Amino acid sequence: MEPYSGGAAEARFEPAAAPNGTGGGQEAPPQPPAPMDTAAPEAEAAPEAAPPPPPATAILAQRRRAGADLDDDANVLQHLARACFRLARIVETSIRLGALATPLVLSAPLRRFDEDRWWRYCLWATRAAGPTAVKLAQWASSREDRFPRAFCDRFAHLQDRAPAHAWRDTERALEASLGPDWRDVLDVDAAPVGTGCVAQVHSAVLKKDVTNGGRRGDRVAVKVVHPAARRRVASDLDFLRACARAGEALIPRAKWFNLAAAADEFAATLGAQMDMRAEADNLERLRENFRNQSSVSFPAPRRALVSEDVLVEDFVEGPSMREYLKRDVDDARRKALARVGVDAVCKMIFHDNLLHGDLHPGNILVTRDATRDPAVCFLDAGICVELGAKEHVHLVRVLSALMRHDGDAAGRLLCKGMDGARAMHNGFGTDEAWQRAQDSFCECMRDITSRSVEEEFFNKYSEYASRIFAEAEKCRVALEGFFVSTAVAIRVMEGVANALDPDVPIGQLALKWIASSPYVAAGLTRS
Repeated sequence: MEPYSGGAAEARFEPAAAPNGTGGGQEAPPQPPAPMDTAAPEAEAAPEAAPPPPPATAILAQRRRAGADLDDDANVLQHLARACFRLARIVETSIRLGALATPLVLSAPLRRFDEDRWWRYCLWATRAAGPTAVKLAQWASSREDRFPRAFCDRFAHLQDRAPAHAWRDTERALEASLGPDWRDVLDVDAAPVGTGCVAQVHSAVLKKDVTNGGRRGDRVAVKVVHPAARRRVASDLDFLRACARAGEALIPRAKWFNLAAAADEFAATLGAQMDMRAEADNLERLRENFRNQSSVSFPAPRRALVSEDVLVEDFVEGPSMREYLKRDVDDARRKALARVGVDAVCKMIFHDNLLHGDLHPGNILVTRDATRDPAVCFLDAGICVELGAKEHVHLVRVLSALMRHDGDAAGRLLCKGMDGARAMHNGFGTDEAWQRAQDSFCECMRDITSRSVEEEFFNKYSEYASRIFAEAEKCRVALEGFFVSTAVAIRVMEGVANALDPDVPIGQLALKWIASSPYVAAGLTRS
């Protein structure tokens, strides 16, 4: 049977075909049978047939196109609305930060008359500026080798004492995450035991057994995201991106810094910290990496009690490293703890390829300070740095060159970048000028590695890293973000270790993990 392509009405009025195959037109009066050898009488000329209606697929395609046009219009309006909203947030953030910074700048000349009050205002303004400013201040206050001692002493309080939110906000978060009967599961202390720029922590006790969550009587830590944190961080990051793009547009030389990419990378990193489920994933991976090392631990998340806004994990006892450094502790215990901390960070970077990305003394607890068997616990693993295969290979090649004291090769690799191409936005007008800048940068790297023949590179890592960054700025070598992040993490841990023991053998501890890493071994073999 041939497929039907007409409408139902046409089918109803079409006459049946004649027995001898004569076609039918309009209905005619009956005719006598014709002889077999005679042709059928000529029928009336049929009117010109109307074009067949379009098939269903064509109709659907037309509707889709019409819908797509409407969707495009709606998308344009949505994009416009989002752009206006972001612009409003940028303006609001600019006004807020300007209002906080203006008194700080104007009162700077008067600081010598009442320095303590001026520093108190700095601390208050940083807290009022929001989570992003607090996060930056936490990092800076852990670097006594890079920032004034007065600044570090005062802003160190932000490492575990950032502004707290109200208890009713914690109750609302627990109800939204764990249900209205959360009080039947957890007995939570109203006063927080610690506050960060993104969340605060309460002590709690499980009131009954919870499958994949713990047993009755377990003491746990309940970490709750601040209610306004996401909105404030989004506003800060919009402002940061706008400043980065404005800087690149207004200052041609600033383009080689790749400020926009750096702002996007920072935004992605800070955004990941806002999801407690991601932190639980990081904790489980870190615990697996250190399962055979009793000197390093991470809190275990209670999976049944984890949501986007709430993380329930082991409660860990012990003073923070910031508090421990103030104690009168004998040198033997300090030296032992310094080795444990440096060894752990080197393992994360060079062997595991999973680095705790929020290292500062407030996030490290001393759980055991015995001379022979010290132990530490790393908290707040919301930010972790993990390199992709391509990034890791590039880092391995740079480290391999440094281990061979081949500064020229390390410099050339950093100049070419991960993709092997010339640095982007370097700002030089000619290839000759760019080549001279590369030669200058490599000369600096050769000087560093020639010195490190006698004094190991990692034993003076902070000094050498500062020289590399300064020379990169001078020669407009845009270093990859992951290289800078790794360098900063080592420098933070180096600062903590040196506060415990200025003679800690960072080089020996680093080289042990570098040599044992299969990635680095492969890189050394290829080199």
